[in-house]
Amino acid sequence: MKKLINRSFPVVLMLSFFSCKDAAKQKTQLNRGSAPSVELKVDGVKKTEDPAPVISSAYTSSYLLLSYLSEKDDIQFSISAYMPDLKPGTFQVYDCKSASECGDKMPDNQQTALYGPFIKDPMPALNLFRSAYYAPKLGLSPLTFTITSVTDEQQAGNPFKTKRIQGKLNGVLAFVEQQSGRNDWHIVGKTTQIEGNFNVLSSIR
Repeated sequence: MKKLINRSFPVVLMLSFFSCKDAAKQKTQLNRGSAPSVELKVDGVKKTEDPAPVISSAYTSSYLLLSYLSEKDDIQFSISAYMPDLKPGTFQVYDCKSASECGDKMPDNQQTALYGPFIKDPMPALNLFRSAYYAPKLGLSPLTFTITSVTDEQQAGNPFKTKRIQGKLNGVLAFVEQQSGRNDWHIVGKTTQIEGNFNVLSSIR
């Protein structure tokens, strides 16, 4: 199980790197002009906007990466969504490893949606993290990631070309575990409902 969760950590760390490098100097607060924003709800509870979370986004190698970090709320949320072209559309984000039942009809593009505690030392327990899966037997469906608008807009001070991307997301994330000596998987603890709207400036790399 540790191997399963650890595969997601490089994505989180990469997104965190984007956040620190590209967004640390930005105050990303909702309803403040054209500033990047993510309105995030977790289990129906809207997350705080002040102090503003650190938000970062980049489109690289056919993946749109979106990161949301809030030290006050003690959460991190990140998405790596596969899309050959950056354009409006609806995408399914899910982990196809282990518990998922992808088969030939559900391509595995090594994408992920991950929710958990804020990055800290020592690392929080693995069972506090939640991921998106395609696992009908467990009642788990991919996270739906919808882009409604992509427009040209250069972010001041960003050395990369940027685009403004708007959309919404919705899904149920879970921590899954395999029983020792058995092939079946089960959900450990409660699932987490994630929904929100985003309006971000994304670096094109």
